[in-house]
Amino acid sequence: MHPSHTPAPLIESGSVTTLRQPNLSASFQLTGAHTRDVPAGWSYPRHDHPYFEICLLESGRQETRLTGRTLDQSPNDLLLLCPFDAHASVTPVESKLYCIHFDIDELALRRLLCRGGSRLIGAESAVGQRLRPILERMRAIPTHKGLTSRLELASGLFALFAVLAGAYQVEYAALPELPQATLQTATRLAERIEREVDAGGAATIESMIRQLGYHPDYGNSMFRQVFGVSARQYESTLRLRRAKMLLLDDVLSIGEIAARLGYADGNRFSRQFKRWCGVSPAAFRVQPDQAAPRAA
Repeated sequence: MHPSHTPAPLIESGSVTTLRQPNLSASFQLTGAHTRDVPAGWSYPRHDHPYFEICLLESGRQETRLTGRTLDQSPNDLLLLCPFDAHASVTPVESKLYCIHFDIDELALRRLLCRGGSRLIGAESAVGQRLRPILERMRAIPTHKGLTSRLELASGLFALFAVLAGAYQVEYAALPELPQATLQTATRLAERIEREVDAGGAATIESMIRQLGYHPDYGNSMFRQVFGVSARQYESTLRLRRAKMLLLDDVLSIGEIAARLGYADGNRFSRQFKRWCGVSPAAFRVQPDQAAPRAA
């Protein structure tokens, strides 16, 4: 998602006033949305995934254990998890959940969400009261309408982004702008990673950073400031996206796809794919709509 941030000026010509709004080129993924009814004592083991996750607790109670802290959800609370933030969940009582997973390429929004980190959004908070109706509408969208359903979900997702962006911009109004050199270096590294993934190359993140003239630790630090994840995590996310696209072409074998993605062997690729999607590459190929990131 790459919108222009130029203010929309009012241009007056005689008696005609024209509002010029910025162009918008959007790139995002809704990688999974599901409901889950679970009994008392249900639990999900510690795991991570390369996507943002929002979980609405419709009823019951959920405890989510992160590194060094536990977030305790009550009914209508929302849980926001950032990419690669390892977590485990348990429901002490019978509970009902609605979860969505998404990814975004708009750097300003990514930076805001990652700056805030994984957090609980209370039901009575102003943000929670605005987000909950959006999620409830998304939950109610029928799945049998094909393209119409997908576009309605996309509309809901953008409404959700707008609420989050507005709230975080107020919360982090004093967040300093990143130096131009940091933005440029991180963007150039992202472009190199994208080209390497598309080509199925084996160049390491460290070598790509050194080619840009920086020590790997410093280059990775700049990348994380801009994208909210490490360069290696970003590379993994791109490989997973490309893997899904290649798996839709049933001409290629699993081993051929693994080679195109730069994996040493098909088994290693299969283990990584199942870790993040919950199904094997072969199962995804049969039923791609059934694959979703492992989630609480």
